[in-house]
Amino acid sequence: MKKYFFIICTFCFLSCKDKKSEKKTFKPHLNAVQTATKQTFCDTLLAFQTLTVGRHKVDIARPKKQSIGNLLILQGFAFPKDDWCKKSSLCKKALQEGYTLIMPEMGKSNYMSKLYPETRPDWRNEPQKHWLTDTLFRFLQEKYCLLLPTQKNFAVGLSTGARGVAVVVLAKPELFKAVAALSGDYEQTKIPQDRVHIGYMGSYQQFPKRWAEEENIVFQIKKWQTPIYIGHGKLDKVCPYQQSQLFYEAIVKNHPKLTVKLSLPAHHAHDYRYWDSEVENILAFFRQFLKK
Repeated sequence: MKKYFFIICTFCFLSCKDKKSEKKTFKPHLNAVQTATKQTFCDTLLAFQTLTVGRHKVDIARPKKQSIGNLLILQGFAFPKDDWCKKSSLCKKALQEGYTLIMPEMGKSNYMSKLYPETRPDWRNEPQKHWLTDTLFRFLQEKYCLLLPTQKNFAVGLSTGARGVAVVVLAKPELFKAVAALSGDYEQTKIPQDRVHIGYMGSYQQFPKRWAEEENIVFQIKKWQTPIYIGHGKLDKVCPYQQSQLFYEAIVKNHPKLTVKLSLPAHHAHDYRYWDSEVENILAFFRQFLKK
């Protein structure tokens, strides 16, 4: 009897110890990553759904067939989150190819790493870099098994959204297979008169370090790791095409083995006529990374 009592007690002790150990190490988002293909711990999304994450919204659109990957779409300054869908063929063609679309409402964001005392009061509540990388991405990973490191993730942005793509990829290089950026700015010291940058950081003359280093993508180019398609119309009067040319040259100089493509059409401006003309080029660029 004593022998059996000892065995039972030993079993209970080991069992309890295992459960305590499990409790301490269990992390839902890691478990979701490991079982992403089974969707074990993830909620199911409708074909189209608008979610509220914190104070901001995001649209998710799913393809009719099996998803081949996720496409993060970042709009221009003050553009509605579905503007690119309504005014170009991007969403229709990306859904047909099998992408799940993720379209956050970024409002008047400039994708800042932080806000400054000089930031305009009416812009202080706009979503910035950390809402995307720390809040939205984690929420989608944990709840819906989207944007997992094990999946094929891509991003595309236009105008300020192109800058957003660069900011996000620098912060999360392990997350994206390839990205595309159209009509964006990446080295703001070359455009010190830009009102959006002034509205967020104060003037270049007063705060050169913010402009030249802290919020400057080209200054951080040595950290760049992601294949990218860069496009910019040469007739652009909103943002000079030289911004994209400079960005391209900085990447190629520092990362000569990385896949980078530059498109500078001579007869296009800062509008949807141009952005729509690049849709097929961008999707073709992404296809080469779907097999990797």
